[in-house]
Amino acid sequence: MAFEAPTTTEISVDTKKSLRAKIAPNLVFIAPVVMMAVIGIQMPSVLTVTGITSLLVLAAILGIASVGQTWAIITGGIDLSIPAVIGLACVAVAKLTASGVPFGMILLLLLALSIVIGLVHGVLSSVLPIHPLIITLGTGSIITGGVLWATGGRTGGVIPQFITDAVSPVASTGPIPVPAVILLWIVIAVVAILLQSRTAFGLQMYALGANSTAATYALVRPWLVRSVVYTLSAVFAAMTGILLAGFSGTASADIGVPYMFQTLTAVVVGGTSLLGGRGGYGRTIAGVLLTTQFTMLLIGFGVSSNLQQVFLGLVILVLIAIYGRDRHIANRL
Repeated sequence: MAFEAPTTTEISVDTKKSLRAKIAPNLVFIAPVVMMAVIGIQMPSVLTVTGITSLLVLAAILGIASVGQTWAIITGGIDLSIPAVIGLACVAVAKLTASGVPFGMILLLLLALSIVIGLVHGVLSSVLPIHPLIITLGTGSIITGGVLWATGGRTGGVIPQFITDAVSPVASTGPIPVPAVILLWIVIAVVAILLQSRTAFGLQMYALGANSTAATYALVRPWLVRSVVYTLSAVFAAMTGILLAGFSGTASADIGVPYMFQTLTAVVVGGTSLLGGRGGYGRTIAGVLLTTQFTMLLIGFGVSSNLQQVFLGLVILVLIAIYGRDRHIANRL
């Protein structure tokens, strides 16, 4: 049988497909710029120093909460306990500060609780044949119920002034004319990206999400990797709860509820695969900016907070439907 060389048309089509495959995943990094232009047209008042700083403060809080969600999804799981841990930290910092407990002791307590929560999630999701979605949803319910039981439903308290200052859009950090929360997010983002891309732990996260069986043969200990991931997720969620206490000026066990949708939206919009093994926090940063801008745009159109959750849920469903058609990385090798 004679060999037939590909025609010019076939080569052209293959080249176009290859270019689309390379360009499409990177459009998420351009989208925030486009979205900012749309916001500028619809809401010109946002294009001021205070307006942009306010947007970045909101993005920073969401970005910190999304670190753990990104890594949980990379490992093939998900963390639905993030809203509950946010509420726990928010209430704890307010109640304990009102009781005269030093802030350093509060941080140590929240760190200890985060380690316990992370170990529970990591061990149970590795030992039991149950998806982390179910485990984290269950523990989240336990955490919220425990907070309400311990406080008798009275979650008010005192918010330290320095936390309020850290998230104020008009505040500065020493000689730097930006709020401390934005600088904190930058530091966390740099460390997170380096950790996932330049360390053995980062490689183990991707290996576990790509193929847990193969990862085990490669001497990756799933329970340990998951425990570290979910512990860090709880730590960042607790950090978010403290920041939200300062931002809102009050404490509530339900203050983190919107972050269930928002962290998922940020991760999915960024392009991290819900099937695990692909993506990363660098993409989530773009997703965080887009999610924050989209939420701000909805507010500009007068959409209520409840309807905002509806729109974010629709975005997640649409993207899941699109990304769900993609084959898992283990089936493409």
